[in-house]
Amino acid sequence: LTAGSFCVEPPHALKEWVALRDVPLRSLVAGSFHCCALTTRGELYTFGHQRGRDTSNGNLLGLGEPRLVAGEDAEADDDGGAAGGIFPPQKVVVAGLGPIAEVSCSTYTNVAITVDGRAFSWGDSDGNALGHARSNCHVPTCVTTLRGLHVTHGSLSYTNAAVATEDGRCFMWGGNYWYGGIASGRNSSGPTEVVWGGVPACYKCSSVALSHEHGYLIFRKQRE
Repeated sequence: LTAGSFCVEPPHALKEWVALRDVPLRSLVAGSFHCCALTTRGELYTFGHQRGRDTSNGNLLGLGEPRLVAGEDAEADDDGGAAGGIFPPQKVVVAGLGPIAEVSCSTYTNVAITVDGRAFSWGDSDGNALGHARSNCHVPTCVTTLRGLHVTHGSLSYTNAAVATEDGRCFMWGGNYWYGGIASGRNSSGPTEVVWGGVPACYKCSSVALSHEHGYLIFRKQRE
């Protein structure tokens, strides 16, 4: 169920999205203009507005080249179509993506972590927010700099992104445009490794969480 407004269309009252009826969901996350729903089978559904108020250079829904929609000031209907420019839930199907373990959203960006430990991103590329070189990114695209690592968690904040890996490492990217953020000032357009001190060797980074200008690393003590 959702309520409110995705973009410039009139707000809607609490409503059910029929396309997700009887679909077992593991998690639901939201950006400013769209939502991502992850099923217990690792399938990804997205819904909402394709580009947001400031016209993202990539499709926020990950469904391919944005489609022109008439009547974008109309209210979305219950069962389909794209009235008001708002798309109902649709499954994201991309060759090679595979089952997804986790998905995160920010204002104009998304990152999905697959069960086999790869990171895919899509949406607006401003400020190197996607971690790869595709400037008009309309579908989930692999962050190839991280290939060979087993990524376990990801977090986003505005144009900033960070991921944690199975072996306790952390990488971040983005923050190079608009209002900057925690990832800015690294002199890099792609992921770079985060280093830290003062943590006993018996602890390993297991997860990461970002806000605009600060972040948190979660460490867990390893069994001897």
